[in-house]
Amino acid sequence: MISTNRETAPQPAVPIGAAWVAEALRLAGFHVRFLDLCFLPEPLAAVEEALAGFEPDGIALSVRNLDNCNLLAPKSYLPEIRDVVRLIKARSGARILIGGAGVSILPHQVLEYLQLDHAVVGEGERAAVQFFSAPDADAAGKVPGVVRRKRTHRQDEAPAPTVSEAFVMPRLHGWVDVRRYLAREPVLPVQGKRGCAQRCLYCTYRMIEGSSWRVRDPVEVVDEILETMCRTSAREFEFVDSIFNEPEGYLELLLEEVLRRGVKARFCASSLSPKGVTEGQLRLMERAGMTSLVITPESAAGATLAALRKGFDEDEVNRAAELLGRSRLRALWCFLIGAPEEDEATLGRTVDFLNRHVGGKDAAFITTGIRIYPGTGLHRLAVREGTVRADDDLLMPSFYFSPKITPQRARAVLDRSVRHGRCIHLTDTQAPVLGALRRIGAAVGLPTPFWRYAGYAKSLLSWREAPR
Repeated sequence: MISTNRETAPQPAVPIGAAWVAEALRLAGFHVRFLDLCFLPEPLAAVEEALAGFEPDGIALSVRNLDNCNLLAPKSYLPEIRDVVRLIKARSGARILIGGAGVSILPHQVLEYLQLDHAVVGEGERAAVQFFSAPDADAAGKVPGVVRRKRTHRQDEAPAPTVSEAFVMPRLHGWVDVRRYLAREPVLPVQGKRGCAQRCLYCTYRMIEGSSWRVRDPVEVVDEILETMCRTSAREFEFVDSIFNEPEGYLELLLEEVLRRGVKARFCASSLSPKGVTEGQLRLMERAGMTSLVITPESAAGATLAALRKGFDEDEVNRAAELLGRSRLRALWCFLIGAPEEDEATLGRTVDFLNRHVGGKDAAFITTGIRIYPGTGLHRLAVREGTVRADDDLLMPSFYFSPKITPQRARAVLDRSVRHGRCIHLTDTQAPVLGALRRIGAAVGLPTPFWRYAGYAKSLLSWREAPR
């Protein structure tokens, strides 16, 4: 199993999905070796050494993202992955299966670009076991969830993702050198459910994890947390579900189990929806040891929220902000600038929100433009508006930005009108100095989340960039 992700901004992502598949293969009786390329200075040399020492019969490649989703400084990760694939094919005759979130979105295009034959769409635990157990390549290609490369110019839509109701424990600590990740930010991921029942205009979760909620038993999730605490130094965990507070009632079951078991850890959540947030939920989060969360309205303007099909309105965003403002929880508010219907008036609504509700304990993360993926409502809109052609395979990054305003004008409005320095732009996270600051913060034990120091980091960046 090779985890190919090498991106470390805004922070390195622990390869929980690849670990999940590796553990499923181990439980099925396979002898598995895990190679994480994230921090290796010479990834190709590491792959070559692993192939020579292990001589695998099968190789699974995990691809987290196809690119950095940055309109202002786009970068595709596929050329680096292609180098890895070429080395593997030159050194080994092993059966190869590629998967991961990035592949699930564009499986046929990825296979053609990398000159590979098989990819898994959706979850890989069951599909990988069946694929590598198959007697020959023909049988392997017929495994549910596995797609074959089509050697024609016509690319069919990807099939529905494979999903499972049964979950194994990923046991990250058994596969990943978690110390390297904890040295950048002392937080490990844990996933309580998969899937998403929402229909946001731009989102790919339904293509990756399925269109319905599938929850893990809270007892098993807490078992995983406690085992990780026994085997590693981790004492902070991030719930990385697509939406932490959906489906209704699961958040309460999970955190009440944390309290019942007396877990002495800190928690955060990577995606809270403003929809339906209650004061009781926030108090429960505080009691269970949650200290921060990422909340994802994407806009504070009603017209843009409706265009994005977020499922909540401007009043709900403001109500959630008022509740969070009265809590002890730190909130990182995420906004997409340039969404459909965005103009100076809607951007002004978001600016007003940033000035009123992003208090001293909070920050905002701002992305300019939205990556267009096939099969989404945003793709269909972009084709109608002429942003992309209908025959564009979208393998290389293409972005949507509202025709009613330009990226330059939007940034100028934000820079001129936001009255505090707690806005983090995606491009800010690419600065190499921020990686050094993360390592220093982890080494000296600075309280998390590290985005709370955004204002200080921006001041440092401004000082470094100032003319001497």
